[in-house]
Amino acid sequence: MTANKIDMFFILSLLFITFSYYVFRIVVKGSYLKYLKLTPISYLLEILIFALHANLAYLTFQTKWPKLPTMPDNLIQRAFAIIFITAGSIILTFAWIKLGTKTSLGLDKKKLVVSGIYNYSRNPQLTVYGLILLGFLISYFNTFLLLWFLEYLIISSFMIKTEEEFLSSKYGEQYREYCKKVLRIFKMK
Repeated sequence: MTANKIDMFFILSLLFITFSYYVFRIVVKGSYLKYLKLTPISYLLEILIFALHANLAYLTFQTKWPKLPTMPDNLIQRAFAIIFITAGSIILTFAWIKLGTKTSLGLDKKKLVVSGIYNYSRNPQLTVYGLILLGFLISYFNTFLLLWFLEYLIISSFMIKTEEEFLSSKYGEQYREYCKKVLRIFKMK
């Protein structure tokens, strides 16, 4: 990466993390407090955050958007990347189906879902999306892509904290008991 690209990456990353904090901890939290669900604006801002994050990776690639670099020649590296990306995509789809589209989008929070994949993770969609990103990190590894992955962990923590506060206030003891049994990210039986 050139010096200009490195500077641009760090500046955009700091702005992005700040914007993500504002969206999740101010806008989304405000929607939950006032309307007990996401508003169309807060929902669109959440989508924007993850779309922007996905595209920040292009600052680390030697290709132009929307092309991805070629997969690595190392067969083991390629295999692990494909496994993480494929498994993450499949599990993400099942998690979405289990929760339902409206609930997945934060538009319907009428019931607390605690079965199926939600018996293993309180945030399976964010967890397995992280696996997909980990697959990209393995495939195209460089220091800046590692920082990009760490950015995802930071913005996810903003989202998780906001949702947990909302779910705790909405479902009270039922949600707190669920939190005692199921880890935020993933539990093994």
